[in-house]
Amino acid sequence: MANKIFLPNGCSMSTPSVNPTNWKTGGISLLKKAWRIQYYFYPEDGSKAKLIVVKGMNEYNDLADRRRATKAIIEADIEALKMGYNPILRIYNNLKENSELHPYLDFISAFRIAIAKIKSTEKHRKEMVICVNRLETKVIKLRLQDVVIEQLTRRQLKQLIEACNLPNSYYNKYLSYLSRIFGELVEYECCDFNIVRDIRKRVIITKQREILSSEDYKVVMNHLYNKHYEFWRYARIFLFSGARSTELLSLRAKDVDILNQEYKITILKGNRPKEVVKVILGEVIPLWQELIEGAKPNDFLFGRGLNNGSESIQPSQITKRWSRLVKKSDKINDANGRTIKVTADFYSLKHTFLDSLPEEIAMLMASHTSSKTTSIYRVNKEKNEREELKKMKIENTSFN
Repeated sequence: MANKIFLPNGCSMSTPSVNPTNWKTGGISLLKKAWRIQYYFYPEDGSKAKLIVVKGMNEYNDLADRRRATKAIIEADIEALKMGYNPILRIYNNLKENSELHPYLDFISAFRIAIAKIKSTEKHRKEMVICVNRLETKVIKLRLQDVVIEQLTRRQLKQLIEACNLPNSYYNKYLSYLSRIFGELVEYECCDFNIVRDIRKRVIITKQREILSSEDYKVVMNHLYNKHYEFWRYARIFLFSGARSTELLSLRAKDVDILNQEYKITILKGNRPKEVVKVILGEVIPLWQELIEGAKPNDFLFGRGLNNGSESIQPSQITKRWSRLVKKSDKINDANGRTIKVTADFYSLKHTFLDSLPEEIAMLMASHTSSKTTSIYRVNKEKNEREELKKMKIENTSFN
């Protein structure tokens, strides 16, 4: 039997294992298999242990990347559990949140306690934990293990981040995570100011997101309607919602007002969570009514099976469904029998819809406060402008 790892509040877990078992040593053929991490979680009340399965590493198609991701996920899950996370109830028991932050903590411990205090989504919190885990692996090498948070300098932090040898996009993400952590530390007077703010982000060439053409969109949605109705219904609601899956999957029946065509969500993106009221477009009212019917006030509208229920699901489930049912499918055919191969991701549906709207309306739908943010989603705007230029005729000029 695997050794137990003892956790706060009387809980424990078995040592995580990975399938395939030769994930550290096997060859490239391992990429053909679906990997998973599994462990048993033992609740504090002595009830039956529950098998917890995690599969977040399968999106990596490079063997070295998948191994690194697997290791990082194991470390992040153990760390989250040690911080009081209950994977059955999917909540933190706030053990670390109540821990004292003070200037004389070693900076890694200060980072961890600050993360527990930050109001954030579970996904964002895990990403911050992975960031700190990665930094911790370089602490001894740079001889920073005795540095307390009050004394940590910008130079030391920058050296620590650079020692992780991160791609530019991850480097910038780590700066964002650390800036948020330091925002919390400043409030608790562990340090005088946010030392991350003057560390420059790296330049990244922004690539346009691929979106479905209107023709392919119709074929894909017709396929989902006939073969996977619940997912079609969710995709249709998502398309016209202007919201993110993180927000929709946390939506409860009591927050929906069908009569007034409105629903209330909390946007957790950024440092300041805010509650907003969004509109239910007439096009999808019948679909919302299907979900509300028979739901209890506290039921999640998009629970297990994307039906209403008491159990929530993670946003990653939407990405996995899209990958399995759409991107990997060879059964999506148009009216002429042509097989449609989809490479665009699920989130591109939001881009597809917002791109079709006037900018002011798109801003309202997405709850954006800046037209600059909205322009990121309207990826076809430049393409449409190019098409207009192609139609232009040069007349009455010296170039004729």
